[in-house]
Amino acid sequence: MKEYKAVKVKWDVNLEQVNKLMNDMAKDGWEVVNVTTEPPNTLNFVVVLCREV
Repeated sequence: MKEYKAVKVKWDVNLEQVNKLMNDMAKDGWEVVNVTTEPPNTLNFVVVLCREV
């Protein structure tokens, strides 16, 4: 069975926040399924992750 999680991350020029989130979650066994932007004026990423439970 898979567990899914969607996380909103603020956009920054160097993408440090989204990279840190993905690296931290990978240590806990999460895999990135999708990364998308919210509507153009919001400057946020939505990262969808999953893992086996």
